[in-house]
Amino acid sequence: MNIQRTRLVTKLGRVFALQVALVSLAVAAGIFITNTIVDDFLINEALEDEANHYWGLYQSNPAQSLPNTNNMIGYMSQGDDVSALPEALRPHQPGFLGRVDFGSSKQTLYVSQSSPGVGPKLYLLFASEDVSQLAFLFGILPLSIALFLIYGFSFLTYRLSHQAISPLVQLADYLEEFRFGDFNQPAVDLGDLRRIANPEVDVMIDAIDSFAERLDTFIERERIFTRDASHELRTPIAVFKGSLDLLQLKVDRSESDAKALDRMRRTADDMEGLIGTMLLLARGEEVEKHGEPTLLNDFLANFVEQVAPLANDRAIDLLSEFNGELWTKVPKQVLQILVINLLRNAINYTDKGAVTISVSATKFTVTDTGIGMSADELHQAFEPFYRGERARVANAGHGLGLSIVRRMVEQFSGRIDVQSEAGVGTKISVSFPLPVKSAST
Repeated sequence: MNIQRTRLVTKLGRVFALQVALVSLAVAAGIFITNTIVDDFLINEALEDEANHYWGLYQSNPAQSLPNTNNMIGYMSQGDDVSALPEALRPHQPGFLGRVDFGSSKQTLYVSQSSPGVGPKLYLLFASEDVSQLAFLFGILPLSIALFLIYGFSFLTYRLSHQAISPLVQLADYLEEFRFGDFNQPAVDLGDLRRIANPEVDVMIDAIDSFAERLDTFIERERIFTRDASHELRTPIAVFKGSLDLLQLKVDRSESDAKALDRMRRTADDMEGLIGTMLLLARGEEVEKHGEPTLLNDFLANFVEQVAPLANDRAIDLLSEFNGELWTKVPKQVLQILVINLLRNAINYTDKGAVTISVSATKFTVTDTGIGMSADELHQAFEPFYRGERARVANAGHGLGLSIVRRMVEQFSGRIDVQSEAGVGTKISVSFPLPVKSAST
């Protein structure tokens, strides 16, 4: 179960838990209110009414017998003389006394006096336990049963909701893990989901199937075009370079001709490198992204050597610095494209000075003393075919180098940082997630 699915199930569980908590709180409040009303209000109200009724009868007939029923019994003092009362009642003064110990049980006591501070006192004892039992049987117990029924229905709702969204979650998981256009990747197969999906999800699956077919067609068409175009371009480039070799063998060529031939050679080399890069991108799905760790330091000298003639032609120093060993899981052929594109780009935009590539344990950096970029140019530097005003004047590059570099760095979850100042130079750093364990260990 991936993170997305876990989050969705967790949210559903939280909704269920919140519903149960709110219902429990409401039922608990109802039970408390019911118990409070029965014990603290109804009983007290009944005792007060019973006392007032008795005093009315007492005024008409002082020999009126004391209340004595199944749930209530009354006692009366003779003025301030309480010696005839049960011992448990003697200390109490007029008012509601709540529950008191009387005999083997607790009973609610209410003490009333015919006239405030004067006359006999009426002690009414009410068997509140019987009423509490009735309140439990007809109030608390039904509410508790209702609470458990609500729990059951809520859980049933949770399970049904979980079953309803399960196909959607599985569909999201499948699409998240599916890599469109991967090498030898089978077509989208949602047959298993169809067997458990409801009609609404079936409609979505049909739409995704249709979308996947069109997407596969588009990817395949793009791949074929890029591959065929790159292959077709190789032949004229080879013919062009062969003709340049023949022209450069001529002894009686002028200095202007030599410069033109050198410029044409650099252009042909750039085009050849670009075509190689396009071919790799066209079959990029075949590039293994999680191979054995690669040590860039082992190949850097060879990469630098490939662009050294270009630097020599422009009288630019090409320097290498090693400040650590850079291990990465990026394949050698991808590192070659990145390094050579960055070096060639730096050399093309540098009229004098040096281009330096430095390697540390976490990244490699290409620094030049070229024309640099303004803030606006830096913002658009990674756009395909974009070249700044000074770059167009210098007639350097095709505007694809940095775009290709960024695409491949992102493909391997890397990061590229650029610092540049017009007229001073540019510094580009590339870093990738480090392998858990390097080959040197």
